[in-house]
Amino acid sequence: MKFLLCGSSARKLKREHANMLGGRAWRYELYPLVYKEIPDFDLLRAFNHGLLPNHYLSSDYKKSLNSYIINYFKEEIQAEGYDRNLSNFSRFLDAVSFQIGELVNFTNISSDCGVSSRTIKEYYQILTDTFLGYYLYPFVNSPGRNSIISAPKFYFFDIGLGNSLSKQYISQLKGPVAGKNFENFIFMELKAFNSYFEKYLEINFWRTKSGLEVDFIINKGQLLIETKISGNINKNDLKGLIALASEIKTGKMLVVCNEKRKRIITLDDSKEIFIYPWREFLDGLWNNKII
Repeated sequence: MKFLLCGSSARKLKREHANMLGGRAWRYELYPLVYKEIPDFDLLRAFNHGLLPNHYLSSDYKKSLNSYIINYFKEEIQAEGYDRNLSNFSRFLDAVSFQIGELVNFTNISSDCGVSSRTIKEYYQILTDTFLGYYLYPFVNSPGRNSIISAPKFYFFDIGLGNSLSKQYISQLKGPVAGKNFENFIFMELKAFNSYFEKYLEINFWRTKSGLEVDFIINKGQLLIETKISGNINKNDLKGLIALASEIKTGKMLVVCNEKRKRIITLDDSKEIFIYPWREFLDGLWNNKII
């Protein structure tokens, strides 16, 4: 006999000490819609509506997102015994929605929300246990430059969810807010691709204490990816890639951006950085030509 157990209440299974059958149960994850699944994909629509099917298609997406947040979050928090602290959790969600792609700092968010750091960690744990968000952990094999190796970054499973929580509307593909949404979007495309194609690749990020950064490191340097919402990439946008490439053996380096055509920037040491329009990158990714 075969059984299919579906749902996102992993915390309930853990609490009730369910037997997960010691390797006899296979785990699959279903993500929001990805680029390849949507004809005439509209990135701005994805930012604002999100990529849950009904939300992306809805003309009244704000009501759909608000209902999802109120009903789902309230149900989960009540189930976990935090029903007396819903106002604290709401403040936490407001704070986290402005932290997309930033290093997680439990102390700072604790101060903003007026609750303990321990409670903030538990709130984050609820989001990750219920697959509403994911941690991205730092790359730890870089030997120099005082790399940050302890603090993860956090991304929502759906970009529309984060924007609904922060009451932000993205009207154009430019600026820091659009840039953070773009980074979250590319992260979820990579994560879904990694899962659906069963690649089992490690995905990390790299950042130094001086601020040099590479958004995504695939398989310990097999591929370095930097995301930029800009439509005009120059060498000043490549500092993180150049710095990390000087410290570790890397494979391909690329920038996913809003330029119109694919091109190559050749560095002084003859290394190449590929500049990809985001549509061309995603076409290549889902056709198994990037990784």
